[in-house]
Amino acid sequence: MMATRTERPRAAAAILATLLLALVAGCAVLPQPERDTRSPEPMTPEKGDAETGPMAPALPEAPPPGAVDRPAVPVPPPEPSELPSLPPEYHPTGEALVEQARREALLEDPASAGATLERALRIDPSNPWIWIELGYLRLDAGQDAAAESMARKALSLSRLDPKARAAAGRLLEQAGSDR
Repeated sequence: MMATRTERPRAAAAILATLLLALVAGCAVLPQPERDTRSPEPMTPEKGDAETGPMAPALPEAPPPGAVDRPAVPVPPPEPSELPSLPPEYHPTGEALVEQARREALLEDPASAGATLERALRIDPSNPWIWIELGYLRLDAGQDAAAESMARKALSLSRLDPKARAAAGRLLEQAGSDR
């Protein structure tokens, strides 16, 4: 049996009405039960109270006599020497590039080693070890002023890394003594 021309629009209208009804019913919001917003009373131990057990409502605590409300005194930040001696964390890619540059320098390819260290500096410019490695590379190339500059930069970045600070100091001594 085929549907007639008048039955098709009626069927479409019935489907549309059903979908519209389902959409409207889905948007209905159910009422939420009311909640008790009162805070519970604090309890304190009290002997002999059979009705509430060993706990009874507590009285509010009063400040001790002679107590004065004072504003908090700001505590200054600790000095770097007082900070815990945790090794600083550097970007792992920067560290990997330093290792790659060391291998390139061992293979007597200072140009590639320098390019690798420059790339590492773009990734992690606050890593003093990259500056130290680049300083030694410049020192080996006879660029003492550049090596000294990189040693000073490494010193400024190695405030929390005593090993890097010592290595930067040695680079600075070598770069300054070659003049």
